[in-house]
Amino acid sequence: MKKSATLLLFLCVVAGLAMAQNPADLAKTDAVQETQEVQNDYQEFPVEALNNYMMNALSKKGKSLGTVNSDGTIYIIGAATTARPSNMPGFINSRNIAYNIAELEAKMNLLRMSGEELKSGRGYSMLENLVEGEDPDARKKASMLQKAAKIVDTSLDKALSYLGVSDEEIAKMNQSKKEAMFEQKFNQTITSLVAGMVKGCAVVRIAEGDAGKDDYQVAVCMKYSPEFQSLASVIRENSQYQLPLSKVSNSKEKILAMSPEALIGRMGVSVTFNEKGQMVVYGFGQREVQSTSSRQSAAFSRAYSQARLQAVNNIKNFVAEDLVAMETQEEVEKLSNYDDDTENYFSKSVWQQSVEAKVTTLDIATEQVRQWRGKHPVSGHDVAGFVVAWTPSNAETAKQLREQFNDDQKSDAEQNKGNVEAAPQRQQTTKSKIIISGEEEEDL
Repeated sequence: MKKSATLLLFLCVVAGLAMAQNPADLAKTDAVQETQEVQNDYQEFPVEALNNYMMNALSKKGKSLGTVNSDGTIYIIGAATTARPSNMPGFINSRNIAYNIAELEAKMNLLRMSGEELKSGRGYSMLENLVEGEDPDARKKASMLQKAAKIVDTSLDKALSYLGVSDEEIAKMNQSKKEAMFEQKFNQTITSLVAGMVKGCAVVRIAEGDAGKDDYQVAVCMKYSPEFQSLASVIRENSQYQLPLSKVSNSKEKILAMSPEALIGRMGVSVTFNEKGQMVVYGFGQREVQSTSSRQSAAFSRAYSQARLQAVNNIKNFVAEDLVAMETQEEVEKLSNYDDDTENYFSKSVWQQSVEAKVTTLDIATEQVRQWRGKHPVSGHDVAGFVVAWTPSNAETAKQLREQFNDDQKSDAEQNKGNVEAAPQRQQTTKSKIIISGEEEEDL
């Protein structure tokens, strides 16, 4: 009894102090302040960082992002997230795919600037059905058929219960459709379609990074210009270089001197100038090297070949891509109030985006600039890279060489009819040091 009285007295004192405390003082307590000072952890994504960087850089030159500038240039950004996190095998290849998606998105945004076909429709319906009492004209006697159906329903219920179906499920089966007293329905569909040939788009900046929680994003800023489009036409038509000369640059020496860490960040294509002031196109490709317990050199060789193929294809994509892009959004919302005072809400939101580049063929001549290997700074995976270039001089040399090959092939076909050479015997190999063979250095 004494303990109960003491507890009651303590509770009264606490309640009195709480009532006597000034609300302004209560708001200053640590417990309340902690709830007021909660801050969200803001994480800047690569696409946001790239957008801010390009806006600042272009503004210094009197240009803007996402618009046609006075010199005819257009800068546009696209981004994508890898499907494979950076801490798992296959990340480098997933990163390449994310770059490709980002580039397609940028080109889609470029096409939209020339206009898009927009198809949309929307509508809503509303119902208010207020009923009180029972309509005497709606009453009628049950027919024999209705009575028989009722008996059958009852017998089926017993059979279902015997088979193990719960009473709740049987009740749902027997539940009649509820009459809606109020309904509101809304629907909207928007479809955007763009299509066209994109020529002369090169990469100017790439931003990428891991935001944690398996979130690695790749963002790319691409540049279109009338000069780039003219260059793409020269490459596509395999014609002689006729573009006006511009600034002189030792771009090849610069790429040869780049570190593997710097090359890992280069993807797609870049357009620059050579020592003659002619525009040249560099294609960059890279591939993840699978770790093996043996024949690791073979894994690197395969990765180099795949990286070279990507680099050449990037130059082809610079020349021309025939794109079709579609984006669809659908919104549905339904609200229903029934005569039994229940309510039902339904919502549906569907968004779909697709970009398709039609398959095209292009005869193109490129020269090898560099083969390199390195490790990705985030994932630590081995990367094999390749750099190729299209230059006016190499294009002309390739044209002459192709004509020579065609002439030699015709001559050899006539001279070697009926001649069959014996197949060389296979020899065993032994482990040895690396041997580099070929022409003498002065003949290279």
